[in-house]
Amino acid sequence: MRVCLFGTYNQGHSANRIVVAALGGAGFDVTEIHEPVWEATRDKDAGYFAPLGLLRLAGRYVVAAARLARRWHASGGAPVAVIGFNGQLDILLLRLLTPRYGPRIVFAPLVSLTETLVDDRRLYRPRSLGARLLGALDRLTCRLADVVVVDSEAHRRYFVDRLGVPPRKLSVCHLGVDDAVFRASDGDRVGDLGARDGSDRAPGGRADSPTAGQSAIGEAAIGAGDHAIEVLYFGQYLPLHGLDVVVDAVSRLSVRDRLRFVFIGTGPERARIEPQLRATRARVEFVNWVPYDRLPERIAQADIVLGVFGTSAKAAMVIPNKVYQAAAMGRAIVTADTPAVREVFSDGENIVLCRPDGRALAEAIGRVAADAEMRRRIGENARRLVAGHLSGSALARRWRALVEGLAPELAAPANEPLGVAILSFNDADSTLRCLEHLSQSDYDDVRILVVDNGSRAEERARLEQGMAGRFAARAEWLERNLGFAGGHNLAMNRLFDEGCRYVLLLNDDTIVAPEALRAMAACARRHPGAGPIGARIAADWLGAPAASLGERYVAALAWLPRTLVRVRRPRQQDYPVGGVMGCAMLVSRNLYDRLGGLDERFFAYYEEVDYCLRARRMGFTPRVQPAAEIAHVGHRGFGGGLGPASAYLKARNLWLLGAKHLGWPGWLAFAPGAVLLQSLSAAGYLLRGKGAVARAIAAGCRAGLRGEQGAPPAQFDPSLLQRASSGGLDVAETEAAGAGSPPAGR
Repeated sequence: MRVCLFGTYNQGHSANRIVVAALGGAGFDVTEIHEPVWEATRDKDAGYFAPLGLLRLAGRYVVAAARLARRWHASGGAPVAVIGFNGQLDILLLRLLTPRYGPRIVFAPLVSLTETLVDDRRLYRPRSLGARLLGALDRLTCRLADVVVVDSEAHRRYFVDRLGVPPRKLSVCHLGVDDAVFRASDGDRVGDLGARDGSDRAPGGRADSPTAGQSAIGEAAIGAGDHAIEVLYFGQYLPLHGLDVVVDAVSRLSVRDRLRFVFIGTGPERARIEPQLRATRARVEFVNWVPYDRLPERIAQADIVLGVFGTSAKAAMVIPNKVYQAAAMGRAIVTADTPAVREVFSDGENIVLCRPDGRALAEAIGRVAADAEMRRRIGENARRLVAGHLSGSALARRWRALVEGLAPELAAPANEPLGVAILSFNDADSTLRCLEHLSQSDYDDVRILVVDNGSRAEERARLEQGMAGRFAARAEWLERNLGFAGGHNLAMNRLFDEGCRYVLLLNDDTIVAPEALRAMAACARRHPGAGPIGARIAADWLGAPAASLGERYVAALAWLPRTLVRVRRPRQQDYPVGGVMGCAMLVSRNLYDRLGGLDERFFAYYEEVDYCLRARRMGFTPRVQPAAEIAHVGHRGFGGGLGPASAYLKARNLWLLGAKHLGWPGWLAFAPGAVLLQSLSAAGYLLRGKGAVARAIAAGCRAGLRGEQGAPPAQFDPSLLQRASSGGLDVAETEAAGAGSPPAGR
């Protein structure tokens, strides 16, 4: 299943990195449609959210939104879109781009705007206009998403109680860690990771004796170790982190020669906090930033890692990512005692919890610093907890269940018998390539029947030799060409008699994506009154621009060039259409029992149009499942040209189609248009020096008006009749070439 990460989400944020890794680890085909907006400024102070700053951001977002819209439509989108941290506006954009049959949206905001800008940073007063607008945006984006992923049960309760999000939309997924980066192996002695003597670190200021009001916490216990105990803080100096509490604790511990404090990061609070920390005269040092991929190494050098100590509602609801990262590296962590942290960690076992005040934090640091065995045990237990329950593989399983639960029709069981009929004609290489791709399908019970539609002896021998022992497929060798309709009817009779619930009719020059069979069968299962089912038909290779997203078959307008009436706008959920292309269409047993097979009077061309029109008349609705992609290598437009036999059949069958489906009112629109199209086509071939094709069009027109049916007459050399992908005089024709009988495929 394809999953798209969409929007202006912050690519560098650890929460978004973890989501990307989890989706990839879950086995999804992950694509990213991203335009940077927010990551240009790492430290977002009050000025960032001031009116002028917001105006600049709005301008940048408009430009990014236009680019995102173009890229989304060009790619065709995906059945599931994931929008991460900083993505509130992206949900609004995506819903505008896909008002109907759009993707299921998973929103993983990490935090709401209200709790961040109103409750925590207090940039907007709780009842101000700005706060109300932020709350409205939070509620709207959560309502527009199909699932909102939050990182704790405490956070879930906030979204329900404060923002009014329906509980059914919320899913708890503890953030965990990107263990491709943050990983300590089982063989490491976790307590001994990193340097310990401090000789390679330049010390900060330190005091020779306690200052007034400082406590002698841990003095005797810390005692005369052989190296400094490093206490590490890293983060963005946000109110959430409760740095005033940290300053108080450092001040109380500043007399301890064996304690050194390292602060990594920048942020809105640093200008205020750094002078206060230096004033304590403790051993402190400051590092502006450490690259993400070097952060594990730096964490491993610390003895104790500090979490967050804020007292806001947000601080009680989140488990900071740095807590997971330090745990993954086997470090002893000291953080505030909150409901969210207790959802995952246990005090004294794999973490040390304390009240969010300076004295309690100083006591906790002193206690952990004094006991090397305690540090080792807590660090090791934390590492094991993350490795067992919060690792990349565990998160991948959680995200796979979440996404598949969101789109169950794309992950339906693949154990119902599904038949695949491949109509082959004088092209062993294409047929073998088609079989090769089908062998990679994720559908369990596939029964493949290759119908060789009277190919030349040498091509038949090459196909038979190429299939031998390679594929779970069998072949039906026909002595004469039964046409597209007759060959596929034979295959459907065989496969449905063997118990298949669905049969996919395929050209031999198609390439089927691995998930296509499952997605098409799931669509048919979900819509028992649908049929036939089509796929996203790509031109020439998987992932190429779409050649068809569904057809608009109207009998009175069947003469119109398909390029004028074809479905254009890409969608991400299955949707109803007027018809589907014959090169790849799925027929259910229910449809086959009610409607029968293709009309063999057409022989080739327009029989799939007739089939879709008949299905609609009986109450069946053709649908396209865009999650299923099938490439048609032989697809060409009108410029590809026709041979005489193909020209004859297409001209004749257009009139047969009109006679079968139109009354006199419909003929008033059909007949003039058909005459005009065929006259212009014949004139075009005359001008190109292809008189035989022009005469064949004229003969076919006369034959159609007389009601002639079946294979083309003898005067048109059947060896010139080529494969085509669809009815109508404007699509998928090929130049006359080769020898043999009329076409097998479309």
